[in-house]
Amino acid sequence: MGYGRNTDPRRWDGVVTVIVIVAAIVAVVVVLAVIVAVVARRRHGPDGVAEFQRHIGALSSEARRPIVDRVQRLEGGRDDTPNRVREQGRDG
Repeated sequence: MGYGRNTDPRRWDGVVTVIVIVAAIVAVVVVLAVIVAVVARRRHGPDGVAEFQRHIGALSSEARRPIVDRVQRLEGGRDDTPNRVREQGRDG
């Protein structure tokens, strides 16, 4: 006879088994989370210096030239652009 009501060793074996299974599931989830975090960090884009150089390159006059040419072509077909209005005011 025991001192408590839960002294049956067979019952504790089942509880220990459940605790081990839960601990194993938690360990697997933690390991998967760490793996996902490492993979996500490796996929990060270029470093700060490369990103800065890319932005500066995009601001260069050579990089802007096709855009400026396209805008000028589009504005060339309009009669109501501010530059045309100013030029007409000076001439007339």
